Amino acid sequence: MFRFFKRMDKFTSMQRMVFVVCPVMVIILVWVLINLFKWSVVRGEEMEGRAARQQLSDMTIAANRGTIYDTNMNVLAQSATAWNIIIDPHTIVENVPSKDKDGNELSEAEQEAYLKQFAMRLAEVLGKDEDYILEQMSYTSKNYRKVADRVDKTTVTALQEMLAEYGYVGVSTEVSTKRYYPYSTLASSVIGFCNSENTGVYGLEAQYNSVLSGTDGRVITAKDSLGENLPTTYQKTFDAQDGYSIVTTIDTVIQQYIEKELQSAVDQYQPEGGALIMVMDTNTGGILGMADYPHYDCNDPYTITYEYTLQQIEELETEDEKTAARQEAREAQWQNKAITDTYEPGSVFKVVTASAALEEGTASLASTYYCNGVVNFQDGSSTLGIHCHKRTGHGAETFTEALVNSCNPAFMQIGLDLGQERFFEYYQAFGLTEKTGIDLPAERIGVYYDDTMNNISLASCSFGQSNTMTPLQMLTAAVAAVNGGNLLVPRVVDRIIDSDGNTVQEFGTTVKRQVISEENSAIMRDALEQVVSANGGTNAYVKGYKIGGKSGTAQILSNKLDEGEEEMYVFSYFVFAPADDPQVAAIVLIDSPTQGDTSYANTVVGPLASSIMQDILPYLGVTTSFTDEELEDQEVSVPSSLVGLDVATAKSKLSTQGLDAYVIGNGDSVIDVFPDESSRVPNESTVVLYTEGGDISMVTMPNVVGLSPTQASQTLGNYGLNVRVSGGAANNSKARVVSQEYETGTSLQRGTIVEIECVVSGEDGA
Repeated sequence: MFRFFKRMDKFTSMQRMVFVVCPVMVIILVWVLINLFKWSVVRGEEMEGRAARQQLSDMTIAANRGTIYDTNMNVLAQSATAWNIIIDPHTIVENVPSKDKDGNELSEAEQEAYLKQFAMRLAEVLGKDEDYILEQMSYTSKNYRKVADRVDKTTVTALQEMLAEYGYVGVSTEVSTKRYYPYSTLASSVIGFCNSENTGVYGLEAQYNSVLSGTDGRVITAKDSLGENLPTTYQKTFDAQDGYSIVTTIDTVIQQYIEKELQSAVDQYQPEGGALIMVMDTNTGGILGMADYPHYDCNDPYTITYEYTLQQIEELETEDEKTAARQEAREAQWQNKAITDTYEPGSVFKVVTASAALEEGTASLASTYYCNGVVNFQDGSSTLGIHCHKRTGHGAETFTEALVNSCNPAFMQIGLDLGQERFFEYYQAFGLTEKTGIDLPAERIGVYYDDTMNNISLASCSFGQSNTMTPLQMLTAAVAAVNGGNLLVPRVVDRIIDSDGNTVQEFGTTVKRQVISEENSAIMRDALEQVVSANGGTNAYVKGYKIGGKSGTAQILSNKLDEGEEEMYVFSYFVFAPADDPQVAAIVLIDSPTQGDTSYANTVVGPLASSIMQDILPYLGVTTSFTDEELEDQEVSVPSSLVGLDVATAKSKLSTQGLDAYVIGNGDSVIDVFPDESSRVPNESTVVLYTEGGDISMVTMPNVVGLSPTQASQTLGNYGLNVRVSGGAANNSKARVVSQEYETGTSLQRGTIVEIECVVSGEDGA
């Protein structure tokens, strides 16, 4: 190196400069070429995009979200025009007046007061917090701050009036859409709701989000260096593609029926674990109604609706505990219990065990069993006794009687006769080890013993304990037992349609497999019809219809009870009709009731199953077929034109209708009638005929709760009152009155019709 510099001394200054500058120039040139390659080739696409973003304005055209309809094209969810409220903090601050109306300079404090008043008025119109608006206004370097999402036209109008009145600037609106649910809470767990980004997060809104959402459009225009659009240059529009709509299998009328009955049951029993009712078309698997509790308002999903839950939260000590409980309660009410919650079905599961035994030939209508109240199993060195609900036992029973009596020892024997392997084969065949495949999100399956279970496990599984499943799994399995043996895939959506109503996709009936034969299914239908009609009718019975069904009482074995606490149960009922040709089936479930008589499922949910079918079957047009006894009990009309007739003729007209007369007064002709002419009254009721000189006769309501239907009718008749007996067990000799329409001691006009509800206690027809 030294020699080089020594040699450099021999060159002129110009030559020395060339030697130094040229390498530097070469280095610079290489650096330029490398960067040119990097930015034009390696990162070329990125730079083109950045240039386009700087030179082009890109505005989104929101696609309209599709509508959700019920099976009769009633709107369950739809999108309506809404507006986002935008402020321009820079413009707002720039336009703060510097002088008052008299031309006096405003101080800095007065200008701040102007902004605070602006924020206060804006917050009042939008229903926002004033501090929030002031915070958004503080971003003075920004031109765009969204302060309200998707407000309605009324709010926009109020905002425009306020801005015009005070001369405020820097506030604008942009068109958006808002999801609207006309029925609020109806079928909330099925429909779900959308978040602030208009994306479905629960229910059908989530499951069919990509179908409903559509594709947003875009408007791309050129802009200058200041960001202003250049109207004479490039502009391209990509139209939005609106989302498709979906037509569900849900029938709004049926949904309203079951939600009314569900609310009544929740009010009566205050279930700690909630409740549900589900209705299915037995031939297609279509869900006609699906309701659970707690539910929520789809328009306001974050508000907790269940009063029982709110009371439990308020009893917590710390605010942190309350906050966590509220979040847990919200998530619980958003879930669909029918597909996310699992439970031990209890005796409803006997439908599956009985069907499997018939199909395998290990049981028949000729089979007999003996129940002494308990079955003992050797469990290691100790003996385990599994009891029947009737501790004294049922004695000798046929196959059908075992089902009617809901006899656990008999079904333990039926399960043991099947054996572990065959029992588990049918457990799988009935779809209880897999998801049903319903088109709703978050479906779960339960836990279960496989074919390696021991005899004790097999025995308890045979009558519905130990294994768990979702209510929907249990319903689809039970429906397969009575619809000819076909395991159906349940569904909530019938078809997808476009904005013109054209069908884009249709979902038909899907049969997974045939589990049992039509012949054995017919045997099951008849046996389950006898469960409901036993002893003159049990709680699920409905006059004029052949009803089949099975109740289930399952103890929640996982409960760890503190001293003094009572055991909790899940009560359920599977019901279908008509029993000889099923068209519709339902499952009713009350989880851990805390109020009322909670002895047996037949007592808790049997009347609920009856009420549901009493509503649904006439609506669906299922024809009635009354027995002779039921025809005699039909209500009749009080004859018209009784007023003015002589007493003898009036009595004769009443007699032809099967009605008695009670005359008040000493006149010869009728001047008033009670109950009123043409009104419907129970057969054999007494009609009061008022004549000249007769005053209105009043009587006092007696207490008939706890009496049999016959005793109650006689007592009310002795008091001069007529009786209308409700409840499926009205003709059951073991039934008792559980409620009366009027409180004891109420003063009533003689001849008033008093409705009493009769229920039979115990499991099913036992």
